[in-house]
Amino acid sequence: MRRLKCSVFVFIFLIIDVGHSFNFIGINKQMLYEYVGNVLVGSKPQDEGRPSPPSTGWIVRGKLTLQRQSELIMAAALVIDDVTLNNSGEKFLQNKEMYPPYKPFKIVLTKEGTISHVVFKEGDPIWSMNFKRAIASTLQFQMKSSGAFVVDETGIHGKCQTEYFVSNKTNYISIRKTPELMTCVPYSEAVHVTRSNVPPNTCEFDHQKSVIIGNEAIYGILPHNETGYFLSMAHAKGTTLIHTFESTGEAQYINSELLLNFQNETPIDNPIDIETSMAAEISKLQLQPLEINDPTGGRNPQQQETLISAAGGLLDNLAEALESTDFKFSEPYDSTLSDVIKLLSEMDFESLKKLYTEVDIGTSYRQETIRNIFHEIIPRIGTKASVFLTRHLVVEKSIKSPIAVQLLIPMPFHIFELSAELVKGCEDFMSIGPDRPDVRQAAILSFATLVYNVYVARGIDKDQFEEYVQKYFNLYLNDRDYEQKMLYLQGLSNLQLGNVASYLEPIVMDAGNEDLRFMAAWTTLALADKRAERIYEIYWPIFESRNASLELRVAAVTLLLISNPTAARLISIHRIIQSETDPHLINYYRTTVTSISETTYPCYQHLRRLLSYMHRHLPQKPEPRYWVTGNYIFDYRDSKFGIGAMLQTFLVGDPKSDMPVVAYFRFDTEALGKFTGQLALYIKARGLPDAIWQTVQPKSNSSDPFTFRSIKTLLAMLKAPIVTSKNLHIEFILQMEGKTVLSYYLNQRMFQQLTYDNILDRLQLLIRTDSHINMQTVRWPFMNKYSVPTVLGTSSDVLLQTTVLTSLRGNITEHRTSGSGSKHTLEIDARYSSYASVRSRSYNPFLNLDHEINREQGFLIYIPFSSELTFNESGRCGRYTFTRPQNLTSGLSFKSRAVTSTRGLVTKTAAAPFEEIMYPERGIEVFQPFSYALPDLGVKLRVNMNVNELIKFRGMLLKSEFIENGFSRNMVVSLLMYIFGFTQLSSIHLGHDRNFTLLMYNENATRIDGNICVEDVLKTSELKGKKIGFTLEHADETQNVESLHKWNVILDVQTSTKSSWFKVTGKVQRNSKDDEEDWKVSVGQAWRLPNQH
Repeated sequence: MRRLKCSVFVFIFLIIDVGHSFNFIGINKQMLYEYVGNVLVGSKPQDEGRPSPPSTGWIVRGKLTLQRQSELIMAAALVIDDVTLNNSGEKFLQNKEMYPPYKPFKIVLTKEGTISHVVFKEGDPIWSMNFKRAIASTLQFQMKSSGAFVVDETGIHGKCQTEYFVSNKTNYISIRKTPELMTCVPYSEAVHVTRSNVPPNTCEFDHQKSVIIGNEAIYGILPHNETGYFLSMAHAKGTTLIHTFESTGEAQYINSELLLNFQNETPIDNPIDIETSMAAEISKLQLQPLEINDPTGGRNPQQQETLISAAGGLLDNLAEALESTDFKFSEPYDSTLSDVIKLLSEMDFESLKKLYTEVDIGTSYRQETIRNIFHEIIPRIGTKASVFLTRHLVVEKSIKSPIAVQLLIPMPFHIFELSAELVKGCEDFMSIGPDRPDVRQAAILSFATLVYNVYVARGIDKDQFEEYVQKYFNLYLNDRDYEQKMLYLQGLSNLQLGNVASYLEPIVMDAGNEDLRFMAAWTTLALADKRAERIYEIYWPIFESRNASLELRVAAVTLLLISNPTAARLISIHRIIQSETDPHLINYYRTTVTSISETTYPCYQHLRRLLSYMHRHLPQKPEPRYWVTGNYIFDYRDSKFGIGAMLQTFLVGDPKSDMPVVAYFRFDTEALGKFTGQLALYIKARGLPDAIWQTVQPKSNSSDPFTFRSIKTLLAMLKAPIVTSKNLHIEFILQMEGKTVLSYYLNQRMFQQLTYDNILDRLQLLIRTDSHINMQTVRWPFMNKYSVPTVLGTSSDVLLQTTVLTSLRGNITEHRTSGSGSKHTLEIDARYSSYASVRSRSYNPFLNLDHEINREQGFLIYIPFSSELTFNESGRCGRYTFTRPQNLTSGLSFKSRAVTSTRGLVTKTAAAPFEEIMYPERGIEVFQPFSYALPDLGVKLRVNMNVNELIKFRGMLLKSEFIENGFSRNMVVSLLMYIFGFTQLSSIHLGHDRNFTLLMYNENATRIDGNICVEDVLKTSELKGKKIGFTLEHADETQNVESLHKWNVILDVQTSTKSSWFKVTGKVQRNSKDDEEDWKVSVGQAWRLPNQH
């Protein structure tokens, strides 16, 4: 009977108009709910059966009061009971820094009962407002009918297409709400911010996304005597899955839940104040973005002075570490560089300027190192403040020209704060004077790339963009100098969009300078697919014309093929080639078809399918000497891991000399759906052999019977054809990500000015000059960051990145010894440190804690080198000395691990930051140590590896597709590409623990010295003989033991002047003071090499 009554009530409930969520509260009524929110960050085990890394997370509990003060006005107030940490179970009660969520907020409804907007109190910080937005969004649901239906609904990710399923249970109504996150505007796929310092691979490819997200909410509806129904329970869930390298790499997750449970309903006795001190602006439900310089959303904003101090301290730590020889080869995980980048990213212009002033003071070794690292980092940060600092340093001439170029080249490729303000502020780059030609060139090219990036990001409109295009074209027209025309043409190439192609057309069609015509045509390649008709109208006549230069015809056939890759166009080109008489053009067509029809490069797949039809219909192969005009591709791609690389070489030769004139090299690498590297080098060299000939000819010895003049007379007597010498013309262009960053031109006059009477003497003088070396380079080769907020409205993100720091320090000195000898001292300290990580992080704003799980990989190389070389020019002997100080360890370490951490400052008055670090349980590990002593050198070698992980790594490499590509008949190139592929896979593929060290160490200070002598002892008409002596002595400088080990090698080598016979005799002797293993060996053997014919 009771079941029948419930069913009848539910039926009546369904036929009543109960379409929207907030109708469940009657006017002048309030409902109390208990809420529980939790976030969990974790990782899956590497292999089934192995323990997972520890997870980390937090739980917040409290109360929510909702008051229906009028038909369209809801008042809401939150109370926080406690916040609990998952791992330790430590519970934190409310404190004054949790106060912002206590500020009430207003929910304004539409007439249909959905949320129109919300209004917060003045001064409510972003983190608190976003938490309240998430609460309001969770309360919102719709019931248009029973069963399934789809509506558009606004939530924390914007307006999304939302799927509903209303089901009638035994004694309640269940509603399932699933937003289709891909349809959300503006935050599609629930990714609020995507930041990357490498361009996406927009070409045709099939690659798994690194991050996927799914959200849903479940509602329980119970009957109510007055409103017909009320919300008994709301449970929102969010899942973020992180899978890298086609799910073969690290697998992490961020799970979040928000649960609301009904407590009681009462009349409104004490109305919540939502009228006084309210913000003037209304707010939508979609989450408010965090400020770049405050990732806590106002919970714990960092003071700029604090950031300056922290960044300065980390820079000092980096410099200090480069001076130390105490390396942590057992834990080569150094995140200091990435921490510095993070801090500098949060600083404003004035703070960066102040920090630079601090690091620019002083001339000490450490200050120089800090300055070098700072110069390397600044152009790669990508914030508006860093760009304005670069502009300030360059325009105000606060730095030397090489440093200015160093800052300008990478700057436009890393900017993520793209705006019209940035373009306007950097217009000064266009007015840099000719007194700094290298800086002016780099600034003009970088500014063009900046304008392009801002336009693509919709920071400026089309009219503003076209103004800059017109400006570059006017500069090109008004300058008569070829080098400057070439510079502005490359600037137009960097702008790439809009009417750039229209400005290039008259340059190509002009019958003037052939070099400019070819360069303009080559620049059009990036725009070819957008102007198929104009490409045909301009370049088909050039392609068919036998009078056009080979360079232009090669460019024309390339453009015609790329602009309209159809069967009709391909067959038309093929028919022209069949009647072609120029073997250079034939070879270019053949190599283009054969290379592209076998390529795995994603951007050429549409061409590959087309050109493969012609692979067996190619014209006859020309003679081998015509290889100088061709299109050659060497590539690989691994679909199992989603990585690849491509090396492409375009060559255009001289039809008269069959010598290469134009060479264009392009090298692209890809991983995780991004181009991790795009480099290109364009070289055009005409007349170089003639220029070298003319330079060397005046220096020839006139007494030589075969002088250049006598040879010329002889050739004239033989009536040899005269070939007119060509003036020198050299163009050098370097590109990154398809944009020109360097552009140089050299003609005959410039070459003569660069040529010294005795260039070898000048190089020798440079080598002999005492020099101090202190070079550091910073690379940020890969960074992908995804902001993926939880269903609680709290911030969480996923970061995949790699940072690299290299350092080369030392001294090179030369001293003249008595007589005619010289002693060269070389002290070098070479270091390489890379840090790669896949990190998932959730920020707990209630306690100001970061909950992270991080898969990190460290690769450390340390090579110290100290030597003295003494040359005795008269005695034909050289003496060498190598030293290693006491307790020195050098070598390499390559390891990876998972780390779970919880860090932060819970309250501003806390005595110390909260920190909790955990590592996964170690499984059964099989370590294979290997140690080998080299007593004669005073060092020991030690190798340590995890056999289990080595087997997995070997299996991973065997699964790769590198050896299946078969992309080249050139074995050397194939081998190099295989090695590069294996290196790329092992360096960036994170997902397994790696443990490999190769170390060389010595306990006592050791010195190795000796002599190498070569002396002629025999010289007749039939025989030549040399005596070669080699000695090595090892001394223990700690124990003051000289000649602890000694080697003496003497070889007599005789060779025949009339045959391939030679003879080697000699002896090898070893003496030792510690092991008494003295021995001597005599050798003697004669050989006759086989005939080579």
